[in-house]
Amino acid sequence: MRNEKILVIDDDSAIRRLIWKSLQSTGVLIYQSDSVEKTVDIMTRIRFDLYLLDISLEHENDGYHLAQIIREQDPLVPIIFLSGKKNEEDIIAGLEMGADYYMTKPFLPSLLKAQVIATLDRGRVLKEHRTFSKENKIKIGDFCFDKARYHLYKKDEQIKLSSKEIKLMQFFMENPDQVFSKEQIYQSVWNESEPDVNTVMVFISHLRNKIEDDPKNANYIKTVWGLGYTFLPHGE
Repeated sequence: MRNEKILVIDDDSAIRRLIWKSLQSTGVLIYQSDSVEKTVDIMTRIRFDLYLLDISLEHENDGYHLAQIIREQDPLVPIIFLSGKKNEEDIIAGLEMGADYYMTKPFLPSLLKAQVIATLDRGRVLKEHRTFSKENKIKIGDFCFDKARYHLYKKDEQIKLSSKEIKLMQFFMENPDQVFSKEQIYQSVWNESEPDVNTVMVFISHLRNKIEDDPKNANYIKTVWGLGYTFLPHGE
């Protein structure tokens, strides 16, 4: 059973009842409103996964105005327009106002149900993708590291790195403001027990040349004399 919340906005109680009957078997939680004012009030208390919205409420184009309000609060939430207006220009206007789909009245309950389920499924996939994307990005200080695509950005500008430089930078970004010896860095990045400190020094130098404003006076990857290196994501 589904547990998404949808809001049906139509000033015709018969239409709202028909929509409820069409969707009750899906398990979605169906809320109802018949005006812009009531909708705005409900939106302050409940976050919805889909809006079913009539274009003509109390006034001719209230639905358009309400769609703008919804989009300002949540630019990605799906909106399906339900309207008795069937002209091509009306359909185009509805889609341009931010609707994901435009259905004309009268509609087949089975078609409405299929469209609602398809829209909710697509919305869930997009939401999961956005969550996945957030989880796969490290944002700290002046840097952002995309772990899914292995891209590094400094102040929104991509920095091209070699595969080992990427692994080294990822290690630093996952462990900021900590001091690591050359041996610890080598074992963590190269995954080899026998340390090669010269290799670490070479790659630190390469990385500094790419991320530092002045590689000779490093602000991000600092040498801690006698101990090793530390990464300061906000700079010194």
